[in-house]
Formats: sequence, C-alpha cells, structure tokens
Amino acid sequence: MCHYLDILTISLYRASHYILNSVLCRQEQVHSMVPNFLIQTLSPSFTNHKTTQILFGSLLQHKPNAFLLYFKYFTSSTTFDSESDGNHHKDDTFTVSYLINSCGVSPNLARELSNRVNLKNPDGPNAVIDLLSSYGFSKSQLAKLVENNPKLICANAENTLLPKLKFFRSIGVSDTDLPKIVISGRHMLSRSLEKCLIPRYEILRSVLLDGEKVVRSLKSAPFGFLFGDMKKHLLPNIEFLRQCGVPQASISYLMIHAGTLAYREHSKFVEVVNTAKEIGFNPLRVNFIVAMEVLSKRKTWWESRFEIYERWGWDREMALRVIRKFPAVVKLSEATFTQKMSFLVKEMGCPSEAIAEYPVVVGYNLEKRIIPRFSVIKILKSKGLLENSFPFSSFICINENTFLEKFVVNFQKDLPIVRDVYSSLIKQQSVI
Repeated sequence: MCHYLDILTISLYRASHYILNSVLCRQEQVHSMVPNFLIQTLSPSFTNHKTTQILFGSLLQHKPNAFLLYFKYFTSSTTFDSESDGNHHKDDTFTVSYLINSCGVSPNLARELSNRVNLKNPDGPNAVIDLLSSYGFSKSQLAKLVENNPKLICANAENTLLPKLKFFRSIGVSDTDLPKIVISGRHMLSRSLEKCLIPRYEILRSVLLDGEKVVRSLKSAPFGFLFGDMKKHLLPNIEFLRQCGVPQASISYLMIHAGTLAYREHSKFVEVVNTAKEIGFNPLRVNFIVAMEVLSKRKTWWESRFEIYERWGWDREMALRVIRKFPAVVKLSEATFTQKMSFLVKEMGCPSEAIAEYPVVVGYNLEKRIIPRFSVIKILKSKGLLENSFPFSSFICINENTFLEKFVVNFQKDLPIVRDVYSSLIKQQSVI
C-alpha cells in the first residue's frame, strides 16, 4: 500500500506543477500562496522515490485552492501511512520467518498465512508450541494445525488453550488422538470451553451413555461436534431412530462409524431412515445403520455403482439384493471391487451369481484372506480331496485357527505341501 501511495504522491507533485503553471498565467493571487505551500508540504516526502504516470483528469477539474487543500491532506496521510507500513513490513518478515522455522510450514504457505496473522515477538507463539508439544503434537501436526487455523498461534497458552486441553484429557482423549481431533476440527481450540465444548460433550454423552464411546464419536465427526445443530438435528434424529426400534448398540455404531450422518438435517435424515425400511432393511440389525449410510449418497453416485455391478452380471434387482445382504459392498471403491471380482471369477472360477448370494466374501482383505484361502481350497479340489461344489461360504468367513485346523492340518498327511503353500502365500502378501 505504501508503495502505491508514494507513487501517487510523486504523480500529484508533477501534476501540481502543470496545474500551477497554467493557473499562474491566469490568476495572480495564486502566485503568492502556492510556491511556499508546496515547498513546505512536499519537501519532506520526496526522497528515494520511484516515479510512474497516473491520470488526473478528474483532478484538473477542481479549483486550485480546493486541489491544494486536498493535496496537503493526501501527502500528510501518505507520510504517516509510510511509517506505519514500514513497521508492519518488519512484523511480516518476522511472522514469515517464525512460521517457517518454528512452525514448520513451507515458505510459500508462510507468506500466505502472514496475511492472516501478525506476530510481534516469539514469546506467545513459543508458549503455544511448547504447550501443544506437551500434549502430543508432533512437528508435522503443529504445521498442519497452524495451516488450518493460523490465529491459534497467537492465543494465550495458559488461559485460553490449557483449560481446553485439560478438558479433553479429562474425558479420556489420549495424546495420540487429541492432535487428530483438533486438526480435523480445525476450530476446536478456538471455541468456548464453557459455552460450546462442555455443553456439546454432555449432549453427546446423553446419546451414547458411555464416555469412551463419546471420545470415539468425537474422533469420527469432530466437525459435526463443533458445528452440527445438536438440539435441532442430532437429538431429534436419535429420538426418531429409537421410535423406529433401533437399539442402543446400533445408535452407538452410527455415532462412531457414521457420525456425520447423525448431524444431518432432520427431514433428510427421516427420509433416509424410511428409504432403508422400504428397501427391506431390519431396524433391529446393525446393517440398518450401514444401509442408511450408503443410502444417503447422491443419486449420481448410486447410478455409478449400478454400472459397476452390471459389468459383473448383476442387474439392478440383483444388485439391490446384494446390498440388502451386505450393504458395506457399496463402500468398496471401483478398483477394489473389480480386483476382488476378477480374482474370484476369472482365476478361481466362482460364478458371479454365487458371489451375489454370499456377497460378504468381497468384504474380506484380498491379499491376507481371499487369495491364500481360495488358493488352498483350489489345490485340495484339484487333488480330489474336496468336492468341486464345495461352497466358499464354509471357509472364507471362519477365523484363522479354525481354517488352519480344517483345511491345512487336517490334510497334511494326504498333502504335506499344503501348509507350505499357505504359509508362503501369507508371508508373500505380508511383504507386499
């Protein structure tokens, strides 16, 4: 700003000479007052300035005395602003340097953030950094926090931040989880402890009835915790679920695994619940909450999912049956779903329709469970030790010890190599 005002001052000075020369030719009375006035007004201001051109067509229309009065005010203001801007520039330089060296942000980001925060000295910011470090914040987390909320570095560490950090620790938030919660809810430490954080915590506790679950819910949806309308949306949403017969365990699941959905506008939330019921999901089962989560997606998103399923022979009706049986299937990305189906259908020879009847199979980890177990079963079938029609539902969902006992140890005498094959596949996928 200072630079442009200085340019304008020089240009005004030049324009004034033009105006004065013109005026002096016609008005004798101006001759006696202008030169001394200009010298006294302008002489302190013109040292080491660069010049440029500017249009003053509108100024030329003013009367000389009015122009001179305006010019004196302008140049006086410019001199004052130049001094204050010089001090501000020094503060900017310190701010950028501090953000880079002490907060760990990049030079480009530091310059950008300096437009939002102005540091005078390192004392206050150092206290903030030391406090946050003592509560588990790493250097990279501090950098991310400052990027999200740079004004936090100017907060009073002892009076403003410490009580909030103590509160989170008192409700069971660990030093590992606290940085994640604060960074995700970027204004968490900027909100009032008494007017916001504590009252919202009490409401959340009344919903979940368990302090540990409150913390897990806070990790799931810190933004909803801070900005969601708990009285207008959250509490009516939970009450509606209870009226529909949804048990407390499912409500806890919703708050912990799909917390953002719980803060949705009440009318839209009711619509999602009713849609899940119409499709056929049972409100008494946890899958009802999973179904609500996926049904809350946009229509265009749903259409893209149906297109993916059609490539594997699932028409819309079959796809809906799959979703009713295993709603989490829609959470799988296109790449993940395609990779699993390719292995099961093309390499293992599983009919796509059979997978649709038992879709939970695609929910398991491909490298750690699907590939090793199916490979063992394929070997056993190839040796005639298992029937070809042996259903994969009987071996994919059982725990590891049971699988080893039934399909590895049990066939070790007939096929000793099976243990080595299975072990090598497990180790290979672990390395990958």
